[in-house]
Amino acid sequence: MNKILYTACFLILTTFVMGQKIGNKSYAKHKGNENNNYNAKTEAPQNIAPKVILSEENVVELEVQLLSNQKADSYVAIFNLTQMGKTVEETNHLLTDRYNGFAQELQTVGVPKEAIYLDMVSFVPLYEYEKEHKIFSKTHNEVPKGFEMQQNVHIKYNDVSMMLKIMSVAAKYEIFDLVKVDYIVNNQEAIYIELREKAVAHLVQEIELYVDKLGVDLESGYRIIGENKKISFPADRYTSYNAFSNVSLGGTPEKGKVQDMYKPKTMYYDKVAYDNFDIVINPSVLEPAIQFMYSMKIKIAVKDPTKPSPQHIWLTPDGDLVPIKID
Repeated sequence: MNKILYTACFLILTTFVMGQKIGNKSYAKHKGNENNNYNAKTEAPQNIAPKVILSEENVVELEVQLLSNQKADSYVAIFNLTQMGKTVEETNHLLTDRYNGFAQELQTVGVPKEAIYLDMVSFVPLYEYEKEHKIFSKTHNEVPKGFEMQQNVHIKYNDVSMMLKIMSVAAKYEIFDLVKVDYIVNNQEAIYIELREKAVAHLVQEIELYVDKLGVDLESGYRIIGENKKISFPADRYTSYNAFSNVSLGGTPEKGKVQDMYKPKTMYYDKVAYDNFDIVINPSVLEPAIQFMYSMKIKIAVKDPTKPSPQHIWLTPDGDLVPIKID
């Protein structure tokens, strides 16, 4: 009995190549730096599995994976303002003055008033310990010291170069805490429509290859189709490392104190790698991009040539049996 068997073979080959353009992050990783915090997120998302062609009992499964790099249409930066004062009035007055000056000067560099939003976060009292002396003991009592107010300023802008101007204005008002930057794409639906159309065209081409070139009957079987999608934002794709090499001249000193130098930590944008994707739209990424991932899977039943096709017979009013061919 002849059977059609489809087997997917996977060969894992690990190589280590250091070239002129490999970068310091790999140097820190392979030098065995104990202080290295290398954690590159280059793997494909867990719910986007690698492409595979499986074989069950007369079933072929095909999958295509796509990735689309998209530049943000707009951005929202969030800055935190924290102010402390001795009284409620003083705290509120100081923070209000800082915010008003910040918001007004932002308008002079091109940020409209309607693109600035103030979000109240917290307003809490502060306490300190006051020592109370007694004859045989000392007691530390909590007493009010002042108040702390926190506000977040949301700033929307469309041009990525605006961030330099915003940061410059923020520094003038002692605002140094940039909480995060959100990346916004206006029409996600259009992106997924493009990905879906390309996925369908790719699978149709693969099916035609099986039918026309390999002679596999995939047209007569039932089909089950599933899809999956995921988005990766730039804020989730930053990682860090320490790039330095410890050099010992003469070994560790036997006496005295060893004073370690400060080693700066480098952060960089590490996009989702393209290894497991069949199609990549806008592959060349200059600035951090929003990465849309999409996969489509189709399972097709294959006709077994060893099994006879079921026969359909029509019984005519005259009592004759007439075979009927049903595609």
